[in-house]
Amino acid sequence: MINLHQAFESTNIHKKVIIQDMLCVEYKCTETNKYSNFWTDCACLVYCLSGKRIYSSNAQEYTVEAGTFMYMKKGGYTVEVFKGDSYCALMFFMPDSFFQNFLLRYPNLKSKEHNHINLQNKIIDVTNSTATIEAYFYSISNYFANENAASKQILNLKLEELSFNIFTQKEYKQLASYLSTLEENKETQLKLIMEENFASNLRIEEFAELCNMSLSTFKRQFTKLYNAPPAKWLLSRRLQLSKKLLIHSDKNINEISFIAGFESPSHFSRVFKNVYHCNPLKYREKHIPKHKKFLQASRM
Repeated sequence: MINLHQAFESTNIHKKVIIQDMLCVEYKCTETNKYSNFWTDCACLVYCLSGKRIYSSNAQEYTVEAGTFMYMKKGGYTVEVFKGDSYCALMFFMPDSFFQNFLLRYPNLKSKEHNHINLQNKIIDVTNSTATIEAYFYSISNYFANENAASKQILNLKLEELSFNIFTQKEYKQLASYLSTLEENKETQLKLIMEENFASNLRIEEFAELCNMSLSTFKRQFTKLYNAPPAKWLLSRRLQLSKKLLIHSDKNINEISFIAGFESPSHFSRVFKNVYHCNPLKYREKHIPKHKKFLQASRM
């Protein structure tokens, strides 16, 4: 699975500006496949200028269209592309340290209202449909065409301005609450990352990278927290999700295997049969609610 942050960092296909450890990209999508997946080792603020995409993770979907402003946590995602669509977005890859350092400079801005956080949400939608936020991002886009020192300095100040807005304006309360928890201990962060990303088809080494741990430390901390090795726990959670999708959705086997994080439909079917002693389709037929069977039959 491609690491989107590293891919943008290492290529010059899109307009970009690098400011210290931040990467700012004007992303014009050329993807032609209906579905693709990616992961990022760095969280990202995204403002959509045009087009439409549907991002999903752990079977939760987020529609992104012109005017959407969101915070995308680090981790894995599936994206649905619409044919003939011209998608363009400004993406600001900002490591946790950016907001941690900001709050060290302005500790009085740190949110204490953590009850606004929904830990199930990989994407925090902070869309504000005012003309002010739209004008703000369009003014920022002017600096992507010029990578001189003055432009970088101005862009850095604009991002500082955005940070002040996030921590002082009520419409960004949920995001401010989440960003204020980034200093939590490593065990808390590990649990949060695993619960948010178990359905992403990531290697164990990539999960360790997301948690900012060496592979050996990650495995040790994971086993201590979950009383099971990572591979076994991931398989269990992915199978639980696939069962839920089989019973409560109309998605086909290929889609379910993709959404639940399996390598391929054949891998999904083989593993599912080994554990539940029947293939996914037989399981669906056996467990699908009676009212859904009736509806399906009535459509035939």
